Amino acid sequence: MKLSLRAKFLLLSAFVQAFVVALLIANSLRLMTDAVSRNADRVVHEYAVNLNLTLTPYASSGRLGELRTYWSEMLSDPRDSFLRYIVILDAAGETILEAGERPDFMPESLRQAQLGGVRTAMDGNLLHAQAPLLLKDNEVGTLHFGLSTMDLVSARDDVLRQGGLIAVLGFALALLLFFTLTRGVGLRLRALAGHAERLADGQFSQLPESGGDELEVVTHSLNLMSSALRERIAQLEESQRRLRESEERFRTLFDMTPLPLSVSDQDGRVIGANQALVRTFGIPLHDLIGKRSDEVKFWASPNERLRIWNLFRLHGVVQGEIAQVVLPGERPGQVAIWSSSLLLDGRHAIIWALLDLTQELNAKQQLRELNDALESRVRERSAALQQANRDLSNALETLQRTQHDLIASEKMASLGSLVAGIAHELNTPIGNSLLASTALTDRVQEFKQTVADGTIRRSSLNHHLDEVQLACGLISNSLQKAAELIASFKQIAVDQTNDQRRHFRLQSVALDTSATYMPRLRRSAIHMAVDVPIELELDSYPGSMYQVLNNLINNALLHAFEGRDCGHLWLSAQALADGQIEIVFRDDGVGMPEEVKRHIFDPFFTTKMGNGGTGLGMNIVYNIVTGVMGGRITVESVPGEGSTVRMIVPASSPQRD
Repeated sequence: MKLSLRAKFLLLSAFVQAFVVALLIANSLRLMTDAVSRNADRVVHEYAVNLNLTLTPYASSGRLGELRTYWSEMLSDPRDSFLRYIVILDAAGETILEAGERPDFMPESLRQAQLGGVRTAMDGNLLHAQAPLLLKDNEVGTLHFGLSTMDLVSARDDVLRQGGLIAVLGFALALLLFFTLTRGVGLRLRALAGHAERLADGQFSQLPESGGDELEVVTHSLNLMSSALRERIAQLEESQRRLRESEERFRTLFDMTPLPLSVSDQDGRVIGANQALVRTFGIPLHDLIGKRSDEVKFWASPNERLRIWNLFRLHGVVQGEIAQVVLPGERPGQVAIWSSSLLLDGRHAIIWALLDLTQELNAKQQLRELNDALESRVRERSAALQQANRDLSNALETLQRTQHDLIASEKMASLGSLVAGIAHELNTPIGNSLLASTALTDRVQEFKQTVADGTIRRSSLNHHLDEVQLACGLISNSLQKAAELIASFKQIAVDQTNDQRRHFRLQSVALDTSATYMPRLRRSAIHMAVDVPIELELDSYPGSMYQVLNNLINNALLHAFEGRDCGHLWLSAQALADGQIEIVFRDDGVGMPEEVKRHIFDPFFTTKMGNGGTGLGMNIVYNIVTGVMGGRITVESVPGEGSTVRMIVPASSPQRD
């Protein structure tokens, strides 16, 4: 049987209320029972104390028998007291005094309990109690008595009856209230259901909103839903109109697109096709509809159709697969095929797109043939270029060897110039020594003759000794000067021919180099000043440093003072930060224009070509400073005001092979 929501709600509320009422009654019964028990225990303790106080004088003197009549009369009327019986036992359990209606049996808990206080046990409406009692000769006996609990039980039952009646009345009142509430709610819900049915029938009416409760919220929501449905239906109608227009546009685009398109079912039977497919393959539209592609003249072979369909069944789609077909005029052709699944009138269909690639593939074939021809020509040209590269490499090696030979020649020419200068410089001290030694030999012969004649005088001997001393001093000074020149030349020659890395003082290299050029400088009336601190020491290649200074002095003598009869050269150096040393070579010659300065370090560039210049001097300087010594070099020059070569090199040159 189906129950309404209202009936279910009433039944549920009745069950909940009944459960709550039952809990309340059970809890009240438990509380009242506990209260009766506590009150009974309190009364038992009071009775035990009073009876002990009353009976102790008689019990201790052995006169309990005197009280038998008194207790029998007192217990004969139950209305006089709650006490129903009293029994006094001695230590052996024998009865000493008994009055009232003694029960036939005692509760098990009292029979097994030991003396030591008041003990109680409930049996129906009678509360049994046991307490110790002092007898004659300090013997401890047992006092048993029973109290009626009918009044307490009756009071408890009255309270329970009244509480139960109140609970039942509350239960009935709550059911009545729930019934009234659900009746009103049911009426409003039926109104909402009727409104929903009218909405289903397309009647977008509005319900009155009242009550101020949740049902009013639901009513308001239904009214909003009614308005929203009215707007939504209007939108759906507009969407349907647009959908129809979109379908018309799609149908038009499908039919007018230049790409051949067709639509088939899952069995491959053509449902529709556009005009581009008819034009491309020359098959009338009425011959295509309802047929499969293998039933018309389309595929180059049946295997092509089978291959395409197998791909579609395997992957669910065909993406640009190339297939062989037959074009109008029995011409072979190639098409790229794409497919996509769609729903058409609730049925699964397939749309096929075909792209005629015949002309494109023919063009690619021609292009491949042309590329093959071009590759053949490129290989021929590459072989010719490789031969040309080999010839150029050979020429470059020859040029490098020539450059190396020219650099070596430049070094030897520089060394030869040094030799010529040294030879000219040695002529004077050696000639003076030779002249002095010849004169001294003549004077010695004359002195021997004088000694042989026996005409020697003291003054002649002193004069002869003075002449010998003068000649020896002249010979010694001249030979010392020649020895210094030869030592400088030897050091330069050794360093230039065997350029080994070592520690050396820059001042020594500068002074040795300037000394070797002193004859040429004097002949050209050029004064050279050297300002290099003695403490500047380098860990580098002294031969390379000699060659740099030689080339700078040679270049200055060759170019800087052309057309002048005198000039000055300055060579200075100073220590910079980070272990760097700045070397400056300056002249006050004719300078050089910007064009010459721009090419000064280029190999084989010279303004004296054919007049003794090779164009390698400054190139060698640049390579040594930047490569061997790991430094940098710059040139500053102003026409008519001289030139300055500025070099910055590390005190410790980088290692090189």
